[in-house]
Amino acid sequence: MTKAGQTKAAITRTIGPSLGRTGLALALVAASVAWGCFSGERTRGNGRVMVLGIDGGTWTVIEPMMAAGELPHLKKLYDEGLHGILQSRPPILSPVVWTTIFTGFKAKTHGVTDWKTSQSTNRRVSAIWEINGEKKGKTDVFNVPGSWPPEPLKGVMLSGFPLSGSTYGGNTGEVLTSEQLDAGTTTVAYRDNLDEIRARTAALADGQWTPWFPGKIASRPSFKGTMRAMRLAPDKIYLTPLYRTDEDLVVSQPRGLRSEISARMGEPYIPEGPGWSRWAEPDTPDFLYAHLKQVFDIQSRAALEYAARDWDLFLYVMTLVDRVSHPYWAYANPNDFPDVDRDKAKRYQSAVADAYRASDEALGKILDKAREKNSGDLSVVVVSDHGFGPSRDNTKPLGAHDPDGIYLVWGPGIKPASGERAFIEDVTPTLLYMMGLPVGKDMDGKPIAEVTADLGRPVESVATYEHGKRRASDNPVDDATWEQLRGLGYVDGAAPRGQQQRGQQQQRGQQQQRGQQQQRGQQQQRGQQQQRGQQQQRGQQQQRGQQQRGQKQQRGQQQLQRRQQPRGQQQEQQQRGAQQQQQQAGRVTERQQQAGRVPDASRPVRPGTPAVNQPLPSQRTPDPSPSGQVPGATEAPAAPAR
Repeated sequence: MTKAGQTKAAITRTIGPSLGRTGLALALVAASVAWGCFSGERTRGNGRVMVLGIDGGTWTVIEPMMAAGELPHLKKLYDEGLHGILQSRPPILSPVVWTTIFTGFKAKTHGVTDWKTSQSTNRRVSAIWEINGEKKGKTDVFNVPGSWPPEPLKGVMLSGFPLSGSTYGGNTGEVLTSEQLDAGTTTVAYRDNLDEIRARTAALADGQWTPWFPGKIASRPSFKGTMRAMRLAPDKIYLTPLYRTDEDLVVSQPRGLRSEISARMGEPYIPEGPGWSRWAEPDTPDFLYAHLKQVFDIQSRAALEYAARDWDLFLYVMTLVDRVSHPYWAYANPNDFPDVDRDKAKRYQSAVADAYRASDEALGKILDKAREKNSGDLSVVVVSDHGFGPSRDNTKPLGAHDPDGIYLVWGPGIKPASGERAFIEDVTPTLLYMMGLPVGKDMDGKPIAEVTADLGRPVESVATYEHGKRRASDNPVDDATWEQLRGLGYVDGAAPRGQQQRGQQQQRGQQQQRGQQQQRGQQQQRGQQQQRGQQQQRGQQQQRGQQQRGQKQQRGQQQLQRRQQPRGQQQEQQQRGAQQQQQQAGRVTERQQQAGRVPDASRPVRPGTPAVNQPLPSQRTPDPSPSGQVPGATEAPAAPAR
């Protein structure tokens, strides 16, 4: 029995009773198609590699579904190739993790670290499409989170989320009653298109969708958009977001690729679908899965257009599983959530599994298309950025990211096995090895050990693929992108660039205030210094005035002293003259005493009695008078000098 026959028999034994005849027949057909896709000889070599991402894919859903005979294309890869757990790294956010997957570097090195820095302009290292373009050949990239804005490459690119300004009317859309529609009480995205909306929805039956129809924004003549509508009830409709389609929103490389693909598909390419932030609103589950699936089908058809073309590396990330798992996880696992609406759980319990079915179907179509080029050298790698599980807060019936994702490696030389746990940074080194390119020594990851063992080639290495410092920005995403992420359900709070701008304005205001205060302080200091200088100058002037007055006073005193000096000399001469006269008189008295003419002072003299030895009048010493003469007498001749 062939291996295909063995597989059919195994499916019949294991899942036949649970699927019934119809389900069993479908499973057998799917398995036969899957085997047919990969029939023929496979050679060990350095051929083409196709990487298909399942955002949020987890073995806890895939393995039970495969065991039940579902997901035949994933089952084929699982049975014939290497499979294992691909462990994520925090923060477990899609743009951060996918950037690690396609660079080989952890977030702290590659620069895409959170939702605020979640675009290609924030990446500091080379992505694998850049490395492949320099070393080997073409890479076609589709819907990789964190790849917007698109960058030049050898190949083509349709960017993944988050994008700036790609939707109007919110990121989930709007539910309108007939009354609101008639009154036009809605947002500008729908108010400017009321006539078209009324005409398109007038004849819709409940549960029916319109085709895509054009929309406009009256205040922006260059804006072009598209939307759809669904009849929820006779008096209620759902309107999708107004998706922007004009060429000013660049989502592809080359620039015109989006319009070209839209023309080939016959419907507009939508780079970013609706979000799940309004999951708790009563009508949301009725329309959200259906519209998510519509956008997913468009994106998968675009990737399918290029699957058979000439490329060396093909990357397509399918985001449907993640977008559905967040709002519908509790309905698929109601026992994990005590407050879940049981009626809704019955109605929507298959939504998560349906997302895996749709992803497996798209994967199979793309692999079939790739086989048309050359199946002999094709290798396939399937990875997820993280797994899924119940929210930690079971009062909120939501699914949440789990670190354990998946990896599958299928191709020439790869043996069927359950591999060891690998990490998200190991994917790019593994892809480089599979393509025959050296691995960067500076990368954080390494090739998966089982892959290198199976292929048997030594791991070549190069110091680095980085050519100096890559031009990267630390600026956060703009307000439009942040609002989109809020609508998708991934963030809340104020937009970081607005906060940054307000912070910068506040900082500038504070700097300006400090500058003004400093200027006032400097002016005040200069005023104080000037005042002190003036006071000091006045003090110096006063001091000089006092010095001058002191000098004048000193000069006056000196002049007075000089004027008074002659009089003093005269007095001194008079005093010396008087002293000389006294000395002369004393000498005369001394001679008279010696001559016995001086009366005895001890003997009294009676009045009127002539004194003994009294000299004659002519011999008496005249009394001095002011004129120097004795009254009544002539001037005696001067005594001869002795």
